[in-house]
Amino acid sequence: MIDVLVVGGGAAGLSAAIAAGRAGAKVMVLEKRNRLGKKILASGNGRCNLSNLSLSPGHFVSHDLELLSPLLEKFSVRHAYAYWRELGLELTTEDGRVYPRTMQAKSVLEVLLHELTRLDAHLTLNAPVTAIQALDVCQGLEVVFQDESALRARSVVLATGGKAALRGLDVDDISQLARSVVLATGGKAAPQLGCSGDGYTLAAAFGHTVVPPAPALVGLRLASPYLKLLSGLRLQARVSIPELAREEAGEVLFTDYGISGIPVFDLTAYIGHGKSLTLHLCLAEQTCLADLCAFLEARLEFLYHKNIHDALQGYVPTHLITPLLREAGLPPDLPAHKAQGNPLTRLATLLWDWTFPILGLNTWEQAQTTWGGVPLGEVEVPSLRSKKHPGLFLAGEVLDVHGRCGGYNLHWAFASGKAAGESAALLGTY
Repeated sequence: MIDVLVVGGGAAGLSAAIAAGRAGAKVMVLEKRNRLGKKILASGNGRCNLSNLSLSPGHFVSHDLELLSPLLEKFSVRHAYAYWRELGLELTTEDGRVYPRTMQAKSVLEVLLHELTRLDAHLTLNAPVTAIQALDVCQGLEVVFQDESALRARSVVLATGGKAALRGLDVDDISQLARSVVLATGGKAAPQLGCSGDGYTLAAAFGHTVVPPAPALVGLRLASPYLKLLSGLRLQARVSIPELAREEAGEVLFTDYGISGIPVFDLTAYIGHGKSLTLHLCLAEQTCLADLCAFLEARLEFLYHKNIHDALQGYVPTHLITPLLREAGLPPDLPAHKAQGNPLTRLATLLWDWTFPILGLNTWEQAQTTWGGVPLGEVEVPSLRSKKHPGLFLAGEVLDVHGRCGGYNLHWAFASGKAAGESAALLGTY
């Protein structure tokens, strides 16, 4: 008999399986892809940013943000360091971000799999779950998934009291008893790595609501006639979305669809399904528009012998000059000393606050995480036990919690998986 069945072999699922196994439970993991931890391997450009030294609810987004503190306190940065070192993974930091010392995501996955092997967990690949249904008898759960050959369905019956009843199963079906299940299927970000949002459907079958998911930590599609000219340009900037009262700073990257970069990603953590938004871009380092105007006036006077296009060389990137002048309505051959008054003001205003209508978020394939999911208020905290069924636990991206860039999302995955796995084991081995 399996005590804890974990649906999903990503960061949250593997963490849940280890926690349950360490608590003495017999564990099975069902992963629909042909490999465990694919998203772990892709995280942090292959370096796997595990956590952040600056850890607090303020770095996360959730409709129930006030419920997050107990979970973060239960798996703080200090706990995370102890957890990983116990698994044999040494850590290092870079600008507050926590990485494996090897700077290789493979190292993270290897220590997790080694521990699962030590705990004798049952790992089943190519096993997509198609349904989880509550049974009338003993309040059990029936989980239907495909076997590796996809030729027949297996059924796993989960009962909260150690008993189970099978109904309507074909004679060719294989049944496995289990007492609790952890739903750790992930969200919808990066479907090429196996994330399809099927966990939302499974949770909804038990009466859970789902905050409609949207891509997060992803580039923004902008409306601008200059994108082809700007594509590939990297520069330091301040970006803001006034409608969300959010501002970020750092390196941004213009693309053929819009704009990308960590400051942009962090803004998208808060967008969800926001409509009629505008991106404001500040390319100046001055503290106010008046100081920028004074700087430009002095520069153009000093470079009076040049035209305005050439006078901007050395101050702004070359690829930026033509779009900037076109948007300001200034001819590139205008003598620098004549760019005073209104022309100077138009140029300074653009450098200080260049606005772009936001057409929307980039695709799920480019998203790092998911906005939305099952509300945190629909599970008990910090156990993450479903309030809809006593044998069901939820962890990771399937819940309505996500973080900014910087290791927060992986920290949440491992923290919530550990909490759910420990709690499921207490129920499963009862």
